[in-house]
Amino acid sequence: MKLRLGTRGTDLAKARTNQVAEGLRALGHDVEVVPVTTAEPDANHMDDGLSFRGQFAAELRQALRDGSVDAVVHSTKDIPIGEQRQPDLVIAAVPLRDDWRDALVSRNRLRLRALPRQARVGVTSLRRIAQIRRIRPDLTFVDVGGTMAERLARVQPGDLDAVVLSASALQRTGMIDQVAEFLDILPAPGQGAKSIECRAADRDVMEALAALEDLETRICVAAERDFLFRLGADYRMPVGALVSRRSILNLKAAATSVDGSRYIQLEIGMPTSLLHAKRAGERMAQAFLERGVMEFLSPEALADVRFSAQHDEETGTLDELGPDAPHILLPRQEGRLSSSFRERGISIDTAPLQIATILDGATNLMDDADWVLFPSAHTIWAVREFGWEIPKDKKIAAMGSTTRELLEELGLEVHLSPEGTASSKRLIDLFPEGSGRVVIPCADDLSTRLQDGLSAKGYDVQRMPVYHMVDLEEVAGWVLDGWENARYDAILLTSPSVARSALNLLPRNGTMVLAWDEDTAKVLREAGVDVAAVASTKDDSGVDQLAAAVRERRK
Repeated sequence: MKLRLGTRGTDLAKARTNQVAEGLRALGHDVEVVPVTTAEPDANHMDDGLSFRGQFAAELRQALRDGSVDAVVHSTKDIPIGEQRQPDLVIAAVPLRDDWRDALVSRNRLRLRALPRQARVGVTSLRRIAQIRRIRPDLTFVDVGGTMAERLARVQPGDLDAVVLSASALQRTGMIDQVAEFLDILPAPGQGAKSIECRAADRDVMEALAALEDLETRICVAAERDFLFRLGADYRMPVGALVSRRSILNLKAAATSVDGSRYIQLEIGMPTSLLHAKRAGERMAQAFLERGVMEFLSPEALADVRFSAQHDEETGTLDELGPDAPHILLPRQEGRLSSSFRERGISIDTAPLQIATILDGATNLMDDADWVLFPSAHTIWAVREFGWEIPKDKKIAAMGSTTRELLEELGLEVHLSPEGTASSKRLIDLFPEGSGRVVIPCADDLSTRLQDGLSAKGYDVQRMPVYHMVDLEEVAGWVLDGWENARYDAILLTSPSVARSALNLLPRNGTMVLAWDEDTAKVLREAGVDVAAVASTKDDSGVDQLAAAVRERRK
């Protein structure tokens, strides 16, 4: 029969729905996958709990009710916990569950216990943070959003050491080969499960969908979700649960305080029936309540925790400002510069075209310094890669707020750092007239601007090259796709080396080119590139200037 399957418009949601479509086609049905337009773009920082309140499920259900589709495919986690059965709709099938595990993707494919001390790990839930903290309390957790590809692209020197994602999401998007380790933590209730819903009156559709039913998956997911419901919790809270089969079905659940210091884990057996599944969930929740779980799960206990660190597994890009916002490609890491443009209503895709490599034979000069000046996050990464400790008895300067924040995460006091975007001039201006030795760990091609400016103020300046930037072997597919299909109004290049990489890796296609300084513009012009605008200062005024140039071009 002819079937129209409704799906959310994200890549991961469409991949999930295509799985279902292929299963139905194998049974002889003619299936069309229909993206359902959402009222708002997916949220990355879910302060308003869009998924938890059921907005995503509601939009798919509206498409069912208005007749534009015959069935919809939900991520089971998008269906509100504890909701009553929809009188006009029915979950016709819960297919065999996909991989429920959480997966670690890391630089050099290091396992969790092998990550360096205070490694930066990207996460999308309190559940992951809390359980991983019990294994590695020293790690630094970073809230990450964006598509799967964008999150994975952040695992590189100077940004993230690793990121934790769901194995099912990686599997569906063809990225499972990047996994360094499947983590020994409990998943969110229903993780990896799909629910197919249709109108209760459409008996032929129900019968067709029922062929995909996996009763054991339905039973397992029901027990896990009922436990969460009876506990009075939702997906934002640090709670995990999993039903698995070891001759009989076993429900295992855990709740962890966000700091990892308190932990309750229990396991019970359960018969294979939907009735007993819900009873098992209720019994488990009661056992947790009797053990005082609400002392660290109650709203009061979590009052100081920012739920904005919650994401679903398939959010859009970090800069969802709507289709009418100007869109810039920024080939560098996330940081203050990208945030500054977003604050001005400019959509930004950050996608580095270079990767840092350690310089052989680098020498540690920091012990002889009065000041240690860090120009970038890459510098901090390189120093850590060498295994060198940053001396805490030295004065420290950082060339921008992102670099300063990374140093502070390592427990270091930063004495000088201009607010906002990185700027050599503003950092030089902060230094008092004086003397003493300033050591600058840096890339081997760092300009002499810092050295010249501080020397003029009376300092003995020593460069300490520790890394070198090289072009990526291959540009990420989503970047090339956007570049070749006119996704971007402009590209902003922030240094001469980044400009050279863009010239090497991206075909020229008439996209507006912006430069962050005159040195970068010079490289571009020498290559025959028309530079539409150059920031006159590397600060908020420069951001305003470039944002205005992009808006003017769009008129």
